[in-house]
Amino acid sequence: MGARRAQALACCLLGETLLLRGRWDEAAGYLQRSIELHQAVGAKSGEALTWQRLAELASYRGDTVAAGEHLRRGLALAAEAPMAAHLMGRLYATAALDALEQGNLAAAARAIGAASAAAARYGDCPTCGALLHPVAAEVYARLGDKDRAREWVQAAERVAGHWESGAWQAMAEVAHAVVASSEQAVARFIRAAQLFERLGQPFQAARCLAEAGLLQIEGGEREEARGQLERALAIFHELGASRAAKRVHHALARLRAGTGSTSEVT
Repeated sequence: MGARRAQALACCLLGETLLLRGRWDEAAGYLQRSIELHQAVGAKSGEALTWQRLAELASYRGDTVAAGEHLRRGLALAAEAPMAAHLMGRLYATAALDALEQGNLAAAARAIGAASAAAARYGDCPTCGALLHPVAAEVYARLGDKDRAREWVQAAERVAGHWESGAWQAMAEVAHAVVASSEQAVARFIRAAQLFERLGQPFQAARCLAEAGLLQIEGGEREEARGQLERALAIFHELGASRAAKRVHHALARLRAGTGSTSEVT
């Protein structure tokens, strides 16, 4: 039994690593195997965590239906798991990210509210919940609630300050970018992209490049925007991130057509 638990955890950790590094087909195989092994030993916490990573993978690929199903499974398990405090923030962060990628700010805000309610009920792990901070900051910034957005920026900064990890620093840069002025936001998104690139996390790097490019279009920096967007598009295409690629493709099409607004693609 112990050996099987260890194998389940190892498959999950390897799947996570491959997911973040953009090797998505390989990641899916290890994560699915992890699910099977966790189910065989009745390890609800490990299974819930693995469903979260599968949901994240589905969201990156633009498959909202699959992401939603994986999240429902993960949340049902997490509610009964001994590590609920470590799981809920991750699961709701993924739900919020997927809603944000759809452009559904209302659903994203509901997911953030649910994360806060879950933290009050089950407890909160600052590091496990760190995935939520930049997403929540972005959602509230887009909704025009800068005060609440800044609260999440401060939460991201606190986590980054406690851990000497490039991942936390990159997430804090993203959080700061969404509440900064346009020029500062571009610089912070580019800085975050560089950090994610160093960590070998291509999807997050490309997402930051795309955000920088969209802001540069609004600021009239057309050539700079083109460079950021083309780099992001190439990464998204290579990964198979169809939804993100479509958004960037539309932005580039509008740029080539000579229109400066990105309102239809954000």
